[in-house]
Amino acid sequence: MTLSEENYLKAIYHLGKQGNDAVSTNAIAEQMDTKASSVTDMIKKLAEKNLANYIKYQGVSLTELGRLTAASVVRKHRLWEVFLVDKLHF
Repeated sequence: MTLSEENYLKAIYHLGKQGNDAVSTNAIAEQMDTKASSVTDMIKKLAEKNLANYIKYQGVSLTELGRLTAASVVRKHRLWEVFLVDKLHF
């Protein structure tokens, strides 16, 4: 999995927790400061890997595998943040 794919999974994961399970491509684009067309391209890649469900004009949601993967990515990033703050005093 690429770093970019991880970042998109995290964005969808966090935005999906704020209310609806389905997240619009515009909301993801705004969160990631990119174009909606770029978001759509990445979502299609995530859907091919069975990480996301995408229905045009209805948004994207994570599959069970996508939720588990996103939660794992978020956890790893939080662990690194704790390590950097506690051990390296960043």
